[in-house]
Amino acid sequence: MSRLILFDVDGTLIKRGDPDHLAAMDVGVHSIFPDAAEATVMRVDFDGKVDRLIATEVLSQAGIRVRPDDPALDRVFHRAGDAYREVWQTKSGGDDDLLPGVADLVSELHGDPRFALAVMTGGSRPIVEVKLKRLGLADRFPVGSFGDEVPDRPSLVPLAVERAESHYAASFDPDDCVVVGDTPADVHCAHVHGIACLGTATGKYSVADLRRAGADAVVETLGDTGEIISRLSSLVFKRTTP
Repeated sequence: MSRLILFDVDGTLIKRGDPDHLAAMDVGVHSIFPDAAEATVMRVDFDGKVDRLIATEVLSQAGIRVRPDDPALDRVFHRAGDAYREVWQTKSGGDDDLLPGVADLVSELHGDPRFALAVMTGGSRPIVEVKLKRLGLADRFPVGSFGDEVPDRPSLVPLAVERAESHYAASFDPDDCVVVGDTPADVHCAHVHGIACLGTATGKYSVADLRRAGADAVVETLGDTGEIISRLSSLVFKRTTP
């Protein structure tokens, strides 16, 4: 095992803008903070942010100030996860939420001893775990970091690497890792830690946008399994000299 591949979830593995995720976040906030009943995640610019930060911004709409490490937010995410799970216990379909090529790519990577897989997502664990399970990806990603656990996106990377090292009983240096994501924020959080980023134009950002953000390589989709695996095998962070 030589390379750890850290996948973003929304916009990378599955379609961006899951309305049930957003609705569940509102349920969580309103349940724990009744005075914020008129506040909503729909008025937050959540691009590149983690759910813990998003929740504080929703609450601020109601004049409620909480620190990102406030334990009350853990109750918000627990209730949001319950709400999301309740929706999908009675809802059918949703298989098309998985982006083209993802199922084949993840299956190939999972079966290839050269790679280890983890998620690195701004979404909260209670919601994301339901997403991965309902889309048949849970067993492919046995470990990861989640947006209810950290205050900002860059903090996801070392947490995911630490957990992957423990799970796989291996050591992953920055050159052994690749982040796969659909936003400039994914590029940034990879490069902050000296890790390469494969940008995928499967969300709101174009190939040109991701190149301008400095992605070490960019693809239109994850549909060409052979090409993606080849890139993941050799991609390295393009360090600049001072």
